Order: sequence, then structure tokens, then C-alpha cells
Amino acid sequence: MEIHTKAVSAAVAVTDSGGFRGYAARFLNIDRQGDIILPGAFAKALPEFMADGGLVLADHENRSGAVIGTLTNASEDTSGLLVDVQFSATKAGQEVRRLMAEKALRKMSISFYANHSKFNEKQVLSAWGNYGYQPNDKQRQMAKSGARVIGDVSEIVEVSVVPIPANPEAHILAVKSFDGDHKSPVTVAPRIDLAALAQRANLADKFWPLNAVRKG
Repeated sequence: MEIHTKAVSAAVAVTDSGGFRGYAARFLNIDRQGDIILPGAFAKALPEFMADGGLVLADHENRSGAVIGTLTNASEDTSGLLVDVQFSATKAGQEVRRLMAEKALRKMSISFYANHSKFNEKQVLSAWGNYGYQPNDKQRQMAKSGARVIGDVSEIVEVSVVPIPANPEAHILAVKSFDGDHKSPVTVAPRIDLAALAQRANLADKFWPLNAVRKG
């Protein structure tokens, strides 16, 4: 099993300097690498990731100088994997904070281990229908080529702030102080088994688990 790296982007809403909140991963849309992450995919891996301290890096660099903050919360809502991070006082942490406040850096990414299943267009549309997802025209066009569907992440390695996204819908919501209140994430949508999705499209014999690949 190899590692997936997924990055997402959007505008930053600046409120303060103590930390930031954002989506490290988004659910259901097809990203630029042709993958879909299903709601609930991180459910098994998230407790261990949090218990281990939740590594937060800049640019997926595996070195102590790239640590930019401390993960204070992580949870799935109906849109994706939402994380709260408190900035480190280190040079790297404060440089990232400054770039976020200037809206020069607006993207997040996640690295994780998972298998995926190959869905064709009919299966993708069936999956979207089961979750009530409303794709735009671009997503419908991308679905014609099918997608690799990730429904069960075995391990989350780290989350990062990055300049280049793979998934245009995962993003930093706000640079903020952790003294204020914020709305709690809502409960994740019910998980739907991959095989059940394929069966509903009458194509259960057309998909298979594949090794994940490193992306970013």
C-alpha cells in the first residue's frame, strides 16, 4: 500500500493570528488526479492520528524545521476533513502565518495510506446520487472518464500547508485566534459501502482494490 497526497485550495478569511482552520481533504468531488474521497473515509484513522499529536507541516517536508503548528482538533463534517491548527512560534510557523494573513498561501494538503476502487461513469453517478452530491458541469465531464474511489483510509500521515493544490475544493477557511468561539462541525454523512455503491449501478464485478500512489 502506497501513500496518497491530496491538496486543496480556496480563499483565506483573516480574523486573527493565533491559528487557522481549514479543510485538509474534501469529499465527493473528483480531484485533479481523478480521485474521489467518500464521506467517512477518515473515520478509522482519525483517532490514532489525533492521539499521535497530528503532524502539521509545510510542503510535506519530513524534518523538524518544517513543523508549523499543533493540531488542536480534527473531525469529519459533510464536506470533508476539517482541522484546527495553532501556529508554532518557530520561524517556519510564523512565516506561514504571515503568508496566510496576506492571502498568498491558501491551500491545504493531506498524506494518507489507503486502497482505492476503480469506478466507471455510471458508478460515479450512482455514488453521487446516494450521497446527494450535486456535481457541476466540469465534474460531470470528468466523471465520463471514471474515477478512483477512496472509502477507507488506514493511516493519516500528516497534514500540510502547500502552494499547489490537487483538489481545488479543500482550503483554508480562516486565519484566526483560538480564544474565540467557532461553530462546531456537523456530523458526517452516513458511510456507504463501496460494494453496495457498485451493486446499485449493477456493476459490482467491474471494480477492484488497487494500491494507492503518492500524489501532490
